[in-house]
Amino acid sequence: MTVSALPLSEHPAFAVLVAVEGALAGTDLSVYEALSAEDAVTLAGRWSRVNSKVAAHAMAATRSVDRSGAAKKAGSSSTGSLLASQFGGDRHAAARDVHLARALEKATLTEQALADGRISKEQARLIARTIAGLPDDVSDETRVKCERELIEDAKTLTMRDLQYRADRISDLFKPVEDVDADEGQKVQDRERLAYERSELWMRDDQDGTFLGRFRIPAAQAAALRNVLDGFSAPRRRHVDDGQADADLTYPQRQGRALVALIDHLPTDGLPDAGGSGMTVTVNLDLQQLIDGIGTATTSTGQRMSASQVRQHACRVGIVPQVLGGQSLPLDLGRKQRLFSPAQRVAIAHRDQGCAMPDCDRPPSWCEAHHAREPWAHGGTTDLEDGVLLCAFHHRTVHEDDWVITFDTDDRRPAFIPPVSLDPYRRPRTSTRYRPRRT
Repeated sequence: MTVSALPLSEHPAFAVLVAVEGALAGTDLSVYEALSAEDAVTLAGRWSRVNSKVAAHAMAATRSVDRSGAAKKAGSSSTGSLLASQFGGDRHAAARDVHLARALEKATLTEQALADGRISKEQARLIARTIAGLPDDVSDETRVKCERELIEDAKTLTMRDLQYRADRISDLFKPVEDVDADEGQKVQDRERLAYERSELWMRDDQDGTFLGRFRIPAAQAAALRNVLDGFSAPRRRHVDDGQADADLTYPQRQGRALVALIDHLPTDGLPDAGGSGMTVTVNLDLQQLIDGIGTATTSTGQRMSASQVRQHACRVGIVPQVLGGQSLPLDLGRKQRLFSPAQRVAIAHRDQGCAMPDCDRPPSWCEAHHAREPWAHGGTTDLEDGVLLCAFHHRTVHEDDWVITFDTDDRRPAFIPPVSLDPYRRPRTSTRYRPRRT
């Protein structure tokens, strides 16, 4: 008798499920209260990996349901609808899981990495979608190479950076100029779909407030967030009416920032005003801007198609940058105590936010720090001295004796921790994704 023909009560998959349920049911949640901070972090990380392993089994079960035709037999419109009805699930989320289960059948390395707890469910979804989207003429060997590369990159990259890496995965089998065109087309298609999905609704709650929700494209969202962060960033009191920042949650600060933004909207010339008053900093080759092929990067790390940059150039301010041979900005400012706005733009292009490893704070939340020698101790305000740090990590660097160097090949900052954190003082660098260039 094959495994698939066994009664459910004797099936090994059922035995695994019963064992997991029994272990969870036999453990009270109060056991976590006595953990030290370090142990709590360790266990939380382990649980994330267990979640991935459980997700792999759930995807395998979902695929089995999909193959069996159970939805049709039950009178459901789809496998997603059937699964959503099992445990109060969301139909759209269940449908996404069905698509993932199908994609993992062909992305076997990704499914195994998920089952091993090496990648998360969302990382698996992105990798499987990328592999499925490779051109038909790509060989099986190359597909495996691309899949292995993305699984390896998932260890260090954030979801956003992993998406950027996936957009350029064809650099493993194409020249850079073709990769630029491929990525540009992918991003442009995503922007078009994002625009089509844009929506907003507001409801009067009859208590002096409106409740709403919106969905807008990433480029416009990045511009909006940049403006809101300018109002609501820590240490800034533009919209807090004297209330201490510590008393406000992040959504509250953003909400007050939105109110302030609306209050500052120009009243003349609307709705067909010629400009939005927004300045966009983009970095791309001049020829790409002219041809409309490829992609550009904003100071926050957001990738934009060259065609959208051309569109923005017609109606908003564009801050150009002159880049050196390593795609790094050249010195833009004169020596002075504070970094000039031009220098901050250049440093933001290089660091794309707080440069401390594992921090994702955007440039608008950061301060330009004299990395090599403080100004008070004779240091200079040259471009290569500057590094972006959020307020928290700025204090950390000063208080905990971190050392910042620029000895890496690409001249980006490396952080050497104090002995208390690492006796060997091994340098750490940010893992933000940047396209490879020849």
